[in-house]
Amino acid sequence: MNKISLAKRLNNNKRGYLIINADQGKHKPALIEDVENEYDTLAKLSKNILKNALVIGFAETAIAIGATLASSAGAYFMQTTRENICAENEYIYFTEAHSHATEQRIVLADMKEIYERIDRIVFVEDEITTGNTIWHCIEEIESIFKGNKKYAIAPLTNTLSKERKKFFKERNVEIIYIRDINKENFEADVLDTITNGDVSRIENAPKENNIKYIDFKTDIRTRRLLNIKDLDNEIIRLEEYLEKNIDIKTLIKGKNTVTVLGTEEFIYVPLKLAQYIYENADNQSKVYVHSSTRSPIEVSKTKDYPLHTRYEVESIYDKNRQTYIYDLKKSDIFFLVSDGKDKNGENDILKAIKLAGNKDIYFIRWDNEQQL
Repeated sequence: MNKISLAKRLNNNKRGYLIINADQGKHKPALIEDVENEYDTLAKLSKNILKNALVIGFAETAIAIGATLASSAGAYFMQTTRENICAENEYIYFTEAHSHATEQRIVLADMKEIYERIDRIVFVEDEITTGNTIWHCIEEIESIFKGNKKYAIAPLTNTLSKERKKFFKERNVEIIYIRDINKENFEADVLDTITNGDVSRIENAPKENNIKYIDFKTDIRTRRLLNIKDLDNEIIRLEEYLEKNIDIKTLIKGKNTVTVLGTEEFIYVPLKLAQYIYENADNQSKVYVHSSTRSPIEVSKTKDYPLHTRYEVESIYDKNRQTYIYDLKKSDIFFLVSDGKDKNGENDILKAIKLAGNKDIYFIRWDNEQQL
């Protein structure tokens, strides 16, 4: 399976395994050049279905993948979300039955704005197992708009059965993917996982000293409907802001290891910042990217197992939510990039980063006055 391996979900009776893609840059740190190659490969394969399309990236693991595909074609972009992001509280709801957080939604007003202007809706996932969640979303959209829109699905990894592939083919839903694998034995494969990895639970951490804070004021809300060019241009403005305010190009010179960490659904901006750092760092520098996540996953010291350490922290978006960070690296310089505003969650994440041995830490906040 090369790029992918299996991890065991923590306390999930609906689906016991989770596919971990070593080059995805979500659950575990990945070199940014490997992430770029993975995403760009899918974008090239998807070129024909992205013309005049709305791309929807599934929260939280496929948001950066979807935004990258949209960016490759200059398309419109939306993400599904589990957050409360519009005052009207009007959403298109659908469920993801096997997930740790089953409710998914997109903003109804955003879909009303874009539906008649595009030819196709493309759903992007890191992996597709049954396609039930996407089909539920299609049914909900069409029950409202009744436009018989064209649909397509673009996952990095396809594990659909022959029956499910036939199901979508009969409904004219095209599926584009990098790799196709058989998941028949996946549940059995994770049953005997030795779950002896290192776990650190962080609660009510005090405010960390010696953190460099940068607030970047912006009007762009990444969880709403976007012309992706607007977001890409705003990220360029962020890079210019960092050049002016902290001389970031000088900061990263001579650094052998740099990590950029995003938070939960906020991963595309950190991914693009990691690309920028890689392009401006020394040739020998290793630049890693990943993010905190809602996904509870077992960790193991077994060499071939994908995740070895787990930090449990309060969410930077919701004080009542537990989130996780896996395999934090000790880096010469560390960038936490988030649009979250919960101070307790912020302190917890920064504590985890320090516990992993990091000392030179920058917290860059994507600061929109309307949270999320």
